[in-house]
Amino acid sequence: MMVNQALILVGGLGNRLGKITKRIPKPLIKINNLPFIEHLLFYLSKFGIKEIILLTNYKSIFFFKKYHKKKIYNLKIKCIKEEDLLGTSGAVFNSMRLIKKKFLLCNGDTIFDINLFDFFLRFKKNLIGTLACSSLQKNSNRYTKFRTKNKNLVSSGIYLFNKKLIKKYLIKNGSLENDVLSNLPKSKFKKISYEKVFLDIGIKKDLKKASNFLKTTYKKKCIFLDRDGVINFDTGYLFKKKDFIWKKNVVKAIKFLNDNNYYVIVISNQSGIGRGLYGEKDVNRLHSWINKQLNEKGAYIDKFYYSPFYKLSKYRQYRKGANLRKPNVGLFKLATKDFEIIKEKSYFVGDKESDRLAARKFKIKYINVDNETNLYSLLLKELRL
Repeated sequence: MMVNQALILVGGLGNRLGKITKRIPKPLIKINNLPFIEHLLFYLSKFGIKEIILLTNYKSIFFFKKYHKKKIYNLKIKCIKEEDLLGTSGAVFNSMRLIKKKFLLCNGDTIFDINLFDFFLRFKKNLIGTLACSSLQKNSNRYTKFRTKNKNLVSSGIYLFNKKLIKKYLIKNGSLENDVLSNLPKSKFKKISYEKVFLDIGIKKDLKKASNFLKTTYKKKCIFLDRDGVINFDTGYLFKKKDFIWKKNVVKAIKFLNDNNYYVIVISNQSGIGRGLYGEKDVNRLHSWINKQLNEKGAYIDKFYYSPFYKLSKYRQYRKGANLRKPNVGLFKLATKDFEIIKEKSYFVGDKESDRLAARKFKIKYINVDNETNLYSLLLKELRL
């Protein structure tokens, strides 16, 4: 199931931060040179979200001036103002006219770096809603807690709701967690557990940790994948989705990497562009389709990088950039500029000698595959997860 709309609660007073929020609303406090909410927007943009509704109250003018009817990270943003503090349930009720059939709801002062495509996938047709919970968060009276058979869960404040089904339970003035959730049929509202810790900047102690937390969150190990011969069977100069055939357990492998905190990045030679067999638009269209197929299974590729270089191309621009074509490492260098990659713990998965040489030049470990390889089983063995 795909979800493309998120509501973000940004109307709170932020009293626990004292003087800091006398000047500026909590979600607009700068962390690592960006307003905190823009870290959240960047995160949401990776998971197919296209529309954001900011539910404002306290110092709402700040949000309207900076974000209303603006586009950031390809997200269209609208702001709604509550004239009075209505609580979290009231804020959602107040915005019903703008809400789509399925919508994500989260707090503007919290980031929980989970695989949202997995969270969406777990939402079943008959459910009113789901809640993403941490099984590792330190117990605190600040959070809503749940006891399950095997573990304690802490609410991250990230919900996915069916508009039609939740509407009759919402109240015009009150708390979602305190006044609404307890009235939902247990069989219709599910808590989804994730073994991760979330960041909430609601108190000074945690606000001080935010800079390092976000730096650590963005810094990950990476599995670089060649495309043809690794993700799909190599049929030669592939650019049409009708010719694309997934290799064994590749989707399962990519989701496994997503769920275990790896970046997944594709590095591919596409000289067919330089040869004039197809265009960059064709390649980009195919890559979008690949990611859409993955998204529907709860998985995703963080980014595709490709080299259109061909030294005999009749197009001048494609006779340049030889450094991007494997076994050269230009594409890997571009990826390390875009992502905080822990290089010494990263791998390149390929099927050709040029892939092996590229891994050696870039000084990362190499995993070779062939047409019989089960990528999921191989990665389990190599990564020892």
